[in-house]
Amino acid sequence: MKSQHSGGGDFLKYIIFVTFVLISLSYIYYAKKRILHSKKSLSDVHHLTENPKISVIIPARNEEKNLSKLLPLVINQSLKPFEIIVVDDNSTDGTFSVARSFPEVTVIRLTEEPPKGWVGKSWAIWNGYLNSSGEYLLFLDADVEPSNELIQSLFLRQKEYGGLISVWPYQRFEKFYEHLTLPFNIMIVYASNNLGFPNKVPSGAFGPTIFTSRRDYEITGGHQAIKDSVLEDIKLGKLYINHGIKVTNFLGNHTIKFRMYPSGFKQLFEGFSKNMSPGATIGGLFSFLLSLIFMAGIYSSFTSVFTLDGVVRYLTVALIIYIMAKPTGDYKWFDALFYPLHYIFFLIVFFNSLYLTIFKKQVYWKGRKIDVS
Repeated sequence: MKSQHSGGGDFLKYIIFVTFVLISLSYIYYAKKRILHSKKSLSDVHHLTENPKISVIIPARNEEKNLSKLLPLVINQSLKPFEIIVVDDNSTDGTFSVARSFPEVTVIRLTEEPPKGWVGKSWAIWNGYLNSSGEYLLFLDADVEPSNELIQSLFLRQKEYGGLISVWPYQRFEKFYEHLTLPFNIMIVYASNNLGFPNKVPSGAFGPTIFTSRRDYEITGGHQAIKDSVLEDIKLGKLYINHGIKVTNFLGNHTIKFRMYPSGFKQLFEGFSKNMSPGATIGGLFSFLLSLIFMAGIYSSFTSVFTLDGVVRYLTVALIIYIMAKPTGDYKWFDALFYPLHYIFFLIVFFNSLYLTIFKKQVYWKGRKIDVS
């Protein structure tokens, strides 16, 4: 006979599981409404008669390989940028030479480390802004891979929604270790409170692709106002919201893709360790509690898989993870089926991130130590 304690434990598992399913369905529903498409409406056609001056600003530290792929894609956009500015952030590779080889590109070369109080990416973007003159600003990470309609899509969505538009790119893989990004991608996209659930007002913005009017950027103070933050994308979005300027976030679909950490497993581990702990509660208390229940549903589902109802829960969670992961990247059926491996790795990175931020009070990225005290 089962003890009362065992029965109570089973009941709690079912409650967590059912709540996990409901939260997951809400995540999926709201994400579907925020997929970036290039399809045009009649109002879009009207806006395309304008000739907007759009400055594309690309912060680049040791990005010679990515720039050689990205710059031709930016140059050949259907809606041509007014100017393309690459900010070489004191690189030690051929970033400057690659950027300078494109006559359409203006290169700003920073030959010293950021001033005290500045994080590197914000410092690079700020210098790009200071040397730009467009009425719109598009900040692109060097590792993104835009379709030729990206700028047009961003401009039209900005006309439709106003304020700041940001996009989380669809993740493309070339190496097997990149599949380990699955739980991180799901948390970044769904649990960040950036896609309209649980709060219609997002927690911030997605960093790889940000589009804004120059006027709004200057009203908020831009990256100078958040110069010391590792989570510059979240903080920039909050900055806009605090100034009463709308922020709308999208999933990149096939309009923009990227390889998140193409340089190897070490880069992936270092990159997620840099952001995980500081970003854990950035969505607010309610969003954090929902994400905790969501994660509890996942972890509890593979602790009792050797019973019939445990198998049902396991396969249900695997199916939900597959549905959630597909819009975010090129994940396969085996990623979902063997999701415990992904989520064990997730825990390892999370505890490493806690150690770095709480005890060492610094994280590491691209050869730099970043103070997070």
